[in-house]
Amino acid sequence: MLFPYLLALAAAMTAPADQPQPVSVTVAPTRVLLEERAGSRLNFDFQVQAGADSLWLQKVEVSVYDKAGALVVRKFVDNNGFSPSVTSLSHRVFAPGQPALVFNPFHSFPADVDVTRLRYTFEFQTSKQAEVTQTLEVRPERYQPKAALTIPLKGRLLIWDGHDEHAHHRRLDFQHPVAKQVGIRSNFMRYAHDFVVVNEAGDKHTGEGKKNTDYFGFNQPVHAPAAGRVVAAYAQQPDNDNGQDYFNPRDMVGKDPLLLYGNYVVVDHGQGEFSLLGHLRQGSVQVKVGDQVRAGQVLAHVGSSGSSYFPHLHYELRTGPDLNVEGLPAYFRKFRLVRGSQSRGVAQGALDSGDIVLQESK
Repeated sequence: MLFPYLLALAAAMTAPADQPQPVSVTVAPTRVLLEERAGSRLNFDFQVQAGADSLWLQKVEVSVYDKAGALVVRKFVDNNGFSPSVTSLSHRVFAPGQPALVFNPFHSFPADVDVTRLRYTFEFQTSKQAEVTQTLEVRPERYQPKAALTIPLKGRLLIWDGHDEHAHHRRLDFQHPVAKQVGIRSNFMRYAHDFVVVNEAGDKHTGEGKKNTDYFGFNQPVHAPAAGRVVAAYAQQPDNDNGQDYFNPRDMVGKDPLLLYGNYVVVDHGQGEFSLLGHLRQGSVQVKVGDQVRAGQVLAHVGSSGSSYFPHLHYELRTGPDLNVEGLPAYFRKFRLVRGSQSRGVAQGALDSGDIVLQESK
């Protein structure tokens, strides 16, 4: 195995300094955070850009190392088999000079796996059947919010869509042409939650649910998840209702990029942490930019404005007030996690898609 390595090294040493690289693989975002929930969750992606030739992805492998540098686990997806696992990746073919996003296929590890360091190896094939390999290392940072967050809605709540590997928040492809047209350049909703008020049967509305007023959550008060200062707010977007959709993505470019959320409030908690609460009811926002708010204060009411199919509250912890920032893991305090007929109190914990919680009023 040593001889091929020496040949590759010699070729690299003799190649012209300005020779273009066949591929570039980078991590997005560059700061990789680790969320603790039934083990370790990693929420980052890979940006891949081919050089002068098209590339076909053949394999992605991860090797996980602990604090002592020992190998803990190794996994891969490759092009082997009648239905190869590599086809499950978001992109496999890369045209020259066009960046594309590959969602990380190795994102969740059990509690007994120390993920101090991860080595990812990408193997490609060119149009001339040549092999190209790119390796990069990731050292995730364990993150705990500095703000003491509480769930901003009361009652029985379903996390309709969170930030697991299948959630639309998680799979925001900011390299998609439409995303670029409206100015999206990062995944600001990487750790977002859609809170939906449900009854004990898990229903979110009465009847056929064609009108906003059919939904249990519509017009429910939205509370500040922690103390802070309002740094952005909007209240005039009409609510989508009964088949009417007032959201126009072009408004994000011509008016306000945050109109993706319809009516919204952004609260600065300090120390680089901001809460965004979106899809609020038209005219319900009770605060303005510059206001100091206390934890639990009513900010607005649940609506269905912006990019919203039905009444719910979109919540995300993020690094800034603008559109192109990064998401942060949120750990909420003092709620009950419902598991069927059983429930248990949680002093502090993360939530994700499908979870049902009880947040009682004080």
